[in-house]
Amino acid sequence: MNGKIPVREEKRALRHKYAAVRQAIHKDDRLEKSRAICANFLKTMSYAHADVILLYHSINQEVDTTELISAVLKSGKRVALPVCRENGQMFFRYITSEEQLTKGFFSAPEPDESCEKFVSARHALCVIPAIAFDRQGYRLGYGKGYYDRYLTDPSIVKVGFVYHELLVDRLPRGRFDLACDLVITEKGVFNTGEK
Repeated sequence: MNGKIPVREEKRALRHKYAAVRQAIHKDDRLEKSRAICANFLKTMSYAHADVILLYHSINQEVDTTELISAVLKSGKRVALPVCRENGQMFFRYITSEEQLTKGFFSAPEPDESCEKFVSARHALCVIPAIAFDRQGYRLGYGKGYYDRYLTDPSIVKVGFVYHELLVDRLPRGRFDLACDLVITEKGVFNTGEK
């Protein structure tokens, strides 16, 4: 080694650093910022053109998507949420109501077994959670690689949600890391130039 820190270790250190920044945002501020992020998302052309929205159900200090899920369901677009397995597998199931959610692997609400599995769609968009994003659309996730493994279909538009103080100039990245097409904070929509 030439004194360079391996990407995995660098990411691990940054996870602690940025998780502390996120934790320090007051709960009321997080909710206000989350609402602004979701409002910015709903104004994008990417959202307008999508038929299917692959969303995550927020937990802990993530950008809150609870109201967004309801809004998208009411809009008539199809909504699918992730189901995670211990073996690193992730897939999405459609929901028509939040009553179809059950406690999942990471304690996040996820669709129950009766919900139809998402396979593909002509115009699909995936909203991706993270601890931090950089301006090129790369994310600092939780280190499990679920989204990087799942999002290999280049036709799915990838959108990152993050609080503005966690949008940084550059994050370390590995060869399997995928960039988002848009990163959205409470201060606006940042096109990464990927699409």
